[in-house]
Amino acid sequence: MSARLELKPDWARIVFVDEAGGTETTADFHYFWLRHNCPCLSGCRHVKTKERVIDTATIPLEIRPLHAALSADDEGAPALAFYWAPIATKDDGGRLVIQDEKEHVSLFPVQWLRDNAYAVNRTHIHELPPHDAALVTIDFAAYVAEHPDTGDSSQLSSTGAVLYKAALYDRLSRFGVAIIRNRGHDTEDIIHDFIDSKADVIPTHFGRIEHLRTNNTENANNDQLGYTNSAVRLHTDQCYAETVPGFQFLHCIRPADVGGENYFVHAESAANYLKTEISHRAYELLTTVPVRFDRKQAKFQALHVSPILRLSDEIDPATNERKLAQVRYSYFTQGAQTNVPFSELREWYEAQQEWDKLLYRDDFQIKAGLQTGDVVIYDNLKVLHARNGFAGPRHMAGVYLAAADLWHHLGQAKRSLAVK
Repeated sequence: MSARLELKPDWARIVFVDEAGGTETTADFHYFWLRHNCPCLSGCRHVKTKERVIDTATIPLEIRPLHAALSADDEGAPALAFYWAPIATKDDGGRLVIQDEKEHVSLFPVQWLRDNAYAVNRTHIHELPPHDAALVTIDFAAYVAEHPDTGDSSQLSSTGAVLYKAALYDRLSRFGVAIIRNRGHDTEDIIHDFIDSKADVIPTHFGRIEHLRTNNTENANNDQLGYTNSAVRLHTDQCYAETVPGFQFLHCIRPADVGGENYFVHAESAANYLKTEISHRAYELLTTVPVRFDRKQAKFQALHVSPILRLSDEIDPATNERKLAQVRYSYFTQGAQTNVPFSELREWYEAQQEWDKLLYRDDFQIKAGLQTGDVVIYDNLKVLHARNGFAGPRHMAGVYLAAADLWHHLGQAKRSLAVK
């Protein structure tokens, strides 16, 4: 039996090839499982008895191999070698010590791995969320240059507008976020890139359009983080409202002198990844345990109770499980957790920490620095957004839109292309 190896971000996939029978079998292995089952006699197994001596508690669950390769064991049989950074292990006195080695090698016979495979031919897997900004970026100026209006070459023609809005539809339906470069300076005009002229934005207790800057005088209830120069970490907006706006767009009026970059996570993909690749139990807790989202300001207060991940009644035919309908996540409006029994509260916090650790991985985030005239729009039910702290007079105009209005408007452009 031979094997092929593919290293995923959180686990290894091994394809076992039975040349005699002409069959292939796949199996997935967690990296911490592989490190725990290292067969070496230099710190993991007793030299004489071959019993395990490494302590499970010393193996980080986030461990990753430095690299791995096909190899052979001492008898020439096919094997897979995993190379790890040294970890602290306990000596005979119970003290944590780090072995004097550049890298630790775990050499597994392929047949042993096949005999001990615990996730064979796994099908319900999820890949990483999109994290390449190029996938979601549209250059409005390029559309104008290619499809100028005959009466004013600085404006987009009707054909160009249809193509541009169809591209927006594609980005938002697939990735939940679109970055539009060089869109322009008129926020009111930009609104109707996304909704019909007869439709309007969704006003909130801040006002019709938010002017997110430190010297804000336009908006009511501006005693909140968005009107400071502090970092605002990943969240969805209006979690404390019964019905939250489906979309928000940010229009860059002026970038910060230093910092202020935005970043986004496709939370629906992240939740599915948590469920199938990291911890189904954590996903279960985040979809069932209610959280108090409590917005308290000097002149405004609102409260809504909901799980962080709300499931719909629609069943996914591939898994026979309910689909994810909405993500509500806001660390700055999350109230004290009082809905969990004492003996289960630690487990719930551990579930939220697993979720957080995924969200703040670089390979989960789309990062973008917006310049004057740039716009970013995102699905407020499925995408988390954040910004870095900054210095200087950064100014973003924030606008909320109804999802039905947006999909109707952009869908018209998409459908008109389909019939041509």
